[in-house]
Amino acid sequence: MDAAPPALLPVVAFAGAWAAVNLAFALARRARPAAAGAAAETPDAETQGAELVSPLHLRISTGACGDAIAAAAQCRLARAGPCARAVDAFYGLGVYASAGSMAVCVGVLAVAAAQIAAALGGCVAQLFATQPPADVLRPMADAHSAQLTRRLLGGGGRQQVLRPIIPGVTLPMSHVWYYLLSLALCAVVHELGHAVAAARAGIGIRRVGVFIMGIYPGAFVELARAQLESAPVAAQLRVACAGIWHNAVAALAAWALLRSGAVGWAMRSTAWAATDGVAVVDIARTSPLHGRVPLLSTVYRIDDVALQAANQTAWANATDGFGATPIERWTSALTATRANRDTVRAGYCATAAENADDGLCCEMAPRFPLGESPDPDIFCFERFAGPAGGAPMCFDLRATVERTGAARCLADADCARHGAGPGQLCVVPSSPFPDGRVLRLHYCAPGTSHREMLVYAGSPAALWLEVQVSSLAPRWAWVPSRLPLWAETLLRYVLSFSLALCLLNATPAWHLDGDLILRHLIFAFEQQRRRGAEAAAADAGARSQKGELGGAPDARPPAALGSTLA
Repeated sequence: MDAAPPALLPVVAFAGAWAAVNLAFALARRARPAAAGAAAETPDAETQGAELVSPLHLRISTGACGDAIAAAAQCRLARAGPCARAVDAFYGLGVYASAGSMAVCVGVLAVAAAQIAAALGGCVAQLFATQPPADVLRPMADAHSAQLTRRLLGGGGRQQVLRPIIPGVTLPMSHVWYYLLSLALCAVVHELGHAVAAARAGIGIRRVGVFIMGIYPGAFVELARAQLESAPVAAQLRVACAGIWHNAVAALAAWALLRSGAVGWAMRSTAWAATDGVAVVDIARTSPLHGRVPLLSTVYRIDDVALQAANQTAWANATDGFGATPIERWTSALTATRANRDTVRAGYCATAAENADDGLCCEMAPRFPLGESPDPDIFCFERFAGPAGGAPMCFDLRATVERTGAARCLADADCARHGAGPGQLCVVPSSPFPDGRVLRLHYCAPGTSHREMLVYAGSPAALWLEVQVSSLAPRWAWVPSRLPLWAETLLRYVLSFSLALCLLNATPAWHLDGDLILRHLIFAFEQQRRRGAEAAAADAGARSQKGELGGAPDARPPAALGSTLA
């Protein structure tokens, strides 16, 4: 019997895991029917344990964690004067941060709605156009990696404010574990905020837990409803805003760690060392670099973009816009550029006699970004300098790019000065499509100082997806080489998802924190307005009884508008 195709393995694993979970719960219910019936009659029977809410919804909860959170929030140190004031001020600040997040979220939704409406209008216009664009019939499989990476990193073109995250479509399958783990961490931090704020307000915590729905993880906290509803409005508002505030603080902490380089410093202080570029820690089997570039090789240059600040030359300097760190420069060179001229600062010398144009090598289309020539060794070139729109030429790609070495050119005359002979032309690879790029990868094999160069033709975004790199290399063979990459990537996802949950939960929509926050704010405003009206009426009545109606105004200040939010 043939094995399942690799593309179906995740689906088979998903279906098998949930089938096993459902079977286990079915057998458990059949084995203990009496115990299940007795538990159903107990009010607190569901305060802990595992529960299969639906065939694809597993929930695990406990009351012990809630007790521990309440004990920590009400301990002697937390109830001390300075500490208690600091904690209360912290969660009070979260109210204003959540209100600001709600305003930002409404603005983001408005912009996203306008973009979607404009995109739909463009699609309708294309349907009625006499001649549709040339790329309307472009297959989905063409340049999928490039499109995916541009969506992820925001490179090139007009970007949508809101983009769905779909594994394998807008999220690389290799990043699914980062996605799930960071989402679970952000959900736990969010619910921990509700729990701690409730415990500080003396509201009971019935249970806390985690769940998984399909493949998406999450967390929840269940508070004592009666105590929550009888608490002051300010306390209810702090509890509702605490989750959003915790996500905002987590995003700030992740950003600080990434920006300060604290993770890299901790790694360099232990078992890893900085490289003179980026270290290759993994190469996908589908990549043309697999088996050709050894793992832990150091890539120190892509075309004329040096990856290490210490290696900047006349062709690439620290202010070229590619970033400050090797990882940033690697990512920018492969994902934020669209043409060969974006990463080269000079051309290559070739003679007109070497032109091997077969009439097909420069015939490029979205399906054939590298040309349609049956000879894979030749590639389309254009003049590096001179009048635009000149006739393209075809040269042997590897021979033209590799033989020049340090002899580069800015014009045809430079080739003669380099001793390349008469009739030389200064050319550069040409392709109108981002997936038809030519890149020179300069690297050193591990354990050697010998520098080598590899010519890559294809999609730079696919190269970024298939080759995993790190700015650190292990000092010893037994040290995991991917750990720095895992830590930094996870922090970036935590930053992204913390901000996303902060804005998402601030949305004033049903079943989200924004709905409760908006209700509490409206109630507090109405309560304050009612109190102000009652105070004004009582004051007017008192003055009327004394015969002072219409006399000098009362010198007392009106009630503070924010008194109910103190």
